[in-house]
Amino acid sequence: MAPTITAQEHLTLSHKVRKPLVEKLRRERINSSIEQLKCLLAPELVQQQPDSKLEKADVLEMTVFSLLPTLHPNLITE
Repeated sequence: MAPTITAQEHLTLSHKVRKPLVEKLRRERINSSIEQLKCLLAPELVQQQPDSKLEKADVLEMTVFSLLPTLHPNLITE
């Protein structure tokens, strides 16, 4: 007689298969958005970082830095 898979085991296997795919799609969305931000900031990026590869954190920080004066003109940034 062949062993049977219980409903709980089936859900666990399904989750184990699906989780890496969902995580990959999430990372792709994040990377795509960061690339879009990099393109929007391109002139500013070229001036500040002409020959270096920017990390994702750099792009995010530069985006925040460039948006703060627009959104909060009275806020003093360091």
